[in-house]
Amino acid sequence: MSENKMLRRFPAHRLEGALRFSAHEVRVGTEAPDFTLPDLSGKTVWLSSYRNKSNVVLMFGSVTCGATATQLRVGKPSIRSVYGRYKKKGFEFFLIYTKEPHPGEKIPQPTTIEERVKNAVRLKQEEKVNFPILIDTQNNAVRNVYRGWANGIFVVNKDGVLVFRSSWTHGPELAQVLHDLHTWEKAQARNELVRVCYSERLVGLLRNKKISASVHRRAGPQAAQDFVQLLDAEGKIG
Repeated sequence: MSENKMLRRFPAHRLEGALRFSAHEVRVGTEAPDFTLPDLSGKTVWLSSYRNKSNVVLMFGSVTCGATATQLRVGKPSIRSVYGRYKKKGFEFFLIYTKEPHPGEKIPQPTTIEERVKNAVRLKQEEKVNFPILIDTQNNAVRNVYRGWANGIFVVNKDGVLVFRSSWTHGPELAQVLHDLHTWEKAQARNELVRVCYSERLVGLLRNKKISASVHRRAGPQAAQDFVQLLDAEGKIG
């Protein structure tokens, strides 16, 4: 596979892709788009039902996304551990299970919701996901609204306002965001003066070497080989 073909196949690894994400209309400081999705038990979850009750973390992911697996399991801190730290501090976490970024011979792209649920159950079991998993629609409606990519992450505060978004989930970054949000809320409760800051950044996250192993195991060797070749072409291996 040529470098151009690989870049087209993995647009999330290009600078242009990150800039497209930054320009999307769902921006920090705006009301988070509401949605209704079922969890693995079939229970319906409305994002708006948490208004004035909880802050909400929305993490997109799937079983063939190596970044999903590594951030859940071995990030420093992992998303599982961040959830354990903040679940009693007024934060709800949801993993929105969306389309497979690396379908292969072992796990093809689901053609039915039932097949997507089966893959979501596999992710929950293999990665010991300790917070609810919601099933995106067959046409990936919620991912399309949020531009969640394969592993995007968003934080919605108790007022229903989007206060953080990133095209990739990264445990240390999320942990800092939630710490700052929780500190902000405690200061407001004490009627302390709070300086509100808006900031943006564009960063490159080094790949975790366990990603390729996870992709190989779940999606098949060709998908993993293509993924590693892309990273090598971009100088991210070595």
